[in-house]
Amino acid sequence: MDYYTANYAQVEMCSSNSRISHSESDSSNGKPRQAVNARERCRTQSVNSAFNTLRTLIPTEPYDRKLSKIEILRLAKSYIAHLDAVIVTGNTEKPCSMYSADTHQCNDRNDGRTSICTFCANNSNRS
Repeated sequence: MDYYTANYAQVEMCSSNSRISHSESDSSNGKPRQAVNARERCRTQSVNSAFNTLRTLIPTEPYDRKLSKIEILRLAKSYIAHLDAVIVTGNTEKPCSMYSADTHQCNDRNDGRTSICTFCANNSNRS
């Protein structure tokens, strides 16, 4: 089963389990809180599943290194910028060093030093 099928099944399961009417939520027997908790658990599982999938798409050394959510987001942003540089320059060997777009992440420095993205550095270490 691919990611989209698995994720769709999870969303379907969550949405069907957490539907309650407003009349049910107004009762004072504790069930509304359980329903809210169930929806929140389902939402959290969905977000975590999305982070896990995104994590599998980002190359790291070692591959199974544990990353925090913020690290996953930062690396994803960096990897997208790196892939953009690969497409624009047509070069797979250190494309970020040749890419001069103002928005490219490797050009954020103002101290005159040449910077290199994580993915270009990993490629040069393998050579």
